[in-house]
Amino acid sequence: MTPVNDILRLRAHLPAAAWPVVLAWLRRNPVLVRLSKPRATKLGDYRAATRTLPHRVSVNMDLNKYAFLVTLIHEFAHYTTVQKTRRWTNPHGQAWKAEYHRLMRPFLSRAVFPGDVLHALEHHMKDAPAASCTDHDLMRVLRRYDPDPKPFLEDLRENTLFRFNQRVFVKGPRLRRRFKCRCLNDRRIYFIDPLAEVQVNLPTPARKAS
Repeated sequence: MTPVNDILRLRAHLPAAAWPVVLAWLRRNPVLVRLSKPRATKLGDYRAATRTLPHRVSVNMDLNKYAFLVTLIHEFAHYTTVQKTRRWTNPHGQAWKAEYHRLMRPFLSRAVFPGDVLHALEHHMKDAPAASCTDHDLMRVLRRYDPDPKPFLEDLRENTLFRFNQRVFVKGPRLRRRFKCRCLNDRRIYFIDPLAEVQVNLPTPARKAS
């Protein structure tokens, strides 16, 4: 049995109908799957084996079960691509896309995904990008199933104050694919993805006594 931090915890993060296939993967492949603390910059990652460590896949534990499964498939496809090609080049090239399609195929069913997610996935699979989080249409649908969804940056009006990555920003105009935002912590300009989950309704700073 492939070592997993807590196999019962992993099962709890997946749609019930997906578990038999995922369990079969773990039994056949020496991959350590870990539940990671939330990361603002990525939903999951893959690391190839070293002399002392096995192949490792991590997925953010705060994802809803559908987003968790999509991310797990994405990262596991990196492992199977490396196993087939014996190299780690062009990680989201045609070889990876073929593996991503192959691994996703058993899950493209209403037994696993709700209809709206399944429809978005079918479009997503036509030309899967380097990360599922860069497919904004898919992410919008997946986020519907978050237990406590946060607003997206794109939902805010310009000049709205918001918190992201432990910093406070003022939303600016959209420039191509990202919003130009001013950070009040360091007064620098940052370009933030429209689907960044943000915190709003920040407390008003207390005024100094005159």
